[in-house]
Formats: sequence, structure tokens, C-alpha cells
Amino acid sequence: MQKVETVAPSEDGAAGPAGGRPVIDVCEVVYDLPSWRAYLRAFAADAPGYLRVFARRLCELAGADLARYRRTLDRDPFAAVEVLLEPELLAVDVGEHARKLRDQGVIAQVAHGGMWQAGDGTVNDHVARLATRVPELHFWAGLSLADTSAAMTELRRSHDELGARGLSIIPFLDGVDVLDPRVAPIFEYAQHEGLPLWIHCGQNFAATRPMDSCTWRHIDGLAGRYPGLVLVVGHGGWPWMGEMAAVAQRHGNVYLDSSTHRGTAMATPGYGWEPVLSRADGALRRKLVFGSTTWVNGLSTRALAEEITTLGLAEPTVRAWLAGNAARLLGLSLPDEPSVPGGAASRTAAAGAPA
Repeated sequence: MQKVETVAPSEDGAAGPAGGRPVIDVCEVVYDLPSWRAYLRAFAADAPGYLRVFARRLCELAGADLARYRRTLDRDPFAAVEVLLEPELLAVDVGEHARKLRDQGVIAQVAHGGMWQAGDGTVNDHVARLATRVPELHFWAGLSLADTSAAMTELRRSHDELGARGLSIIPFLDGVDVLDPRVAPIFEYAQHEGLPLWIHCGQNFAATRPMDSCTWRHIDGLAGRYPGLVLVVGHGGWPWMGEMAAVAQRHGNVYLDSSTHRGTAMATPGYGWEPVLSRADGALRRKLVFGSTTWVNGLSTRALAEEITTLGLAEPTVRAWLAGNAARLLGLSLPDEPSVPGGAASRTAAAGAPA
């Protein structure tokens, strides 16, 4: 791995978001340009609906002309990806990103990788390099379930050589059932090594693939088979929130990640988060974690975190959602709180036991 310069911690003492509450973000995309190309080309190949649904947001982020992008997308999704990449504005500025985290009170952020080829390596290589420069970043290796042998090779390499602290999978892109025995070695390894697993769950925009590629049923099955494996349910498993609330309540190793869902949306009657919010101050207080995925909503991590504080929940619940629960599963300590003895995800029962 090439030598990289570490971004020094800020000394400005900037106040954190939401009245000084610390924030831990379990779901963010922190990519250089080759990684963005690989990520967007994966959508072009298997889920071009994402390029359409988020057309305006992607063009805002990339500095690309929306009309030109849409015309190109109608003709060729891969060419449309190049339109987004041309201005070269998508690439993360590592120093600026580090400063934003500290200014916004984000004490840790999970940066997800991928097995897609990106320049001189995989996206995992690129994200791992970025994480070495920013102490707040936790690199979680992205895996494809389409080829178990290749995934196991990448998993071991990412864990042993790249320093991955967790894993990330997107079943609908791979077209694989996570309960298929052929992919069991991945989950067995993660459980044995104490690596938490983020799993995309619920709605997707791959119109040619089933929307229920991964739902509460799959999470329920995985949680029962691998009780020592922490499962972070990506995007909360929406729209099946009643069932997900029940699964999270009955399995100590299941957490619900709120990424891509704004607090203002969750508060809207009929949006679907009512079964979770109605239990948030009780049975689910210890099961909710905050994620941003800022490229989707176009808001800062701080702004998204502040919206969680407007949901009318008890203060201990807000603090648990924004940082406390994630701190337990990551093995981190919050200010004035002791660290979890021995580390992170392998202490599943202590980390996830329902209140």
C-alpha cells in the first residue's frame, strides 16, 4: 500500500451537531474518482433505475448538466456515468472531509467499500487508503455474493491486509439469496472474526430484479443462524417496518440503520416508520443507529442528525440513536463513558440486548 499523509485532528474545538450530542455515522460513501466510476458503473450494469431516480441529485453533486445527462442516459447508461465524471468534482477531498467530520461532531464514520475494480485495485483498496488518513473513518469491506470463492478471497485480504473493521453487502445487485447455503462461509467468517455486517435491505430501484431480494425474512433467518454476527440493516429495511421492528426486537444482534431516510420524512404520517418510532423510546431504544449516505439527500451529516432530534423522542433515545448504539457495536467509547471491554461486534449479546 502506498504511503499516505494522515490528516491531523482539528484543534478548533468546534461544537458538534444537535446541541453538542456526538454522532456516529454507520453508512457513508467516501470515494475518490476511480471508486465513483466503479460504483456508478455497477448501477449502469445492473440497476440503471438509480441513475434515473437520482439524476438531479447526482448532477448537482457532480457539477454536470442535467439535460445533457438525461439525454445521454436515455441512450447509454455507461456514457451517462462518464458525463457525471467529466467535471471531476465527485472525488472526495480527504482533508476537507476530515475537517467537516470534526466540525460537525461526527466522532466516527463507516466508509463502505466494494469489490468492483477501480484503477489499480478494488474500491476496497481505495477506501482503505482513505481511511488510513482520517482517524474517524472505519473501513468496511464491500463484498459481492455472486462468486463465493472470490468473495472469500477478498474478505480475507480486506481483513488481514487492508484492515477492514466490518463488511458490507448489496444482495439485489448480486442476485443472490443471503440464505443460500453456498454463501454461508462469508457469514461464518464474519461471525468468527467479530466483523459486523451492513446489509442492504428493502426497496431497490433495480426494476428487473425482485424488490424483495432482501427483506425482514432474510434478516430474521440470518440473525437466527448466526447469533454472534452483528447485522446492520441498511436503510432500515423499508417499507416493511412493522416486521423489521419485530425482527430487531427479537434478535439481540440486529440493528436498524436509518440512512437515506430523513427525520422529516419519518415524521410524516403514512411514511412507514411509525412502527419503529412508536417503539423507539422502549423496546427499540438500543437497536437504532444513524447513517447519512449524504449523496442521496444532499444534506450534511450534521443536518441529517439534527432532524432525528425533531422526532419528539426522549433524550436518552436520541443519544442512543445518534451515537450510543453504534459506539457499542463498534467498540468505541463516547465522552465520559467507558469503552466496551475487549472490542466490538463479538460482544453481540451485550451490544444488542433489547431494553
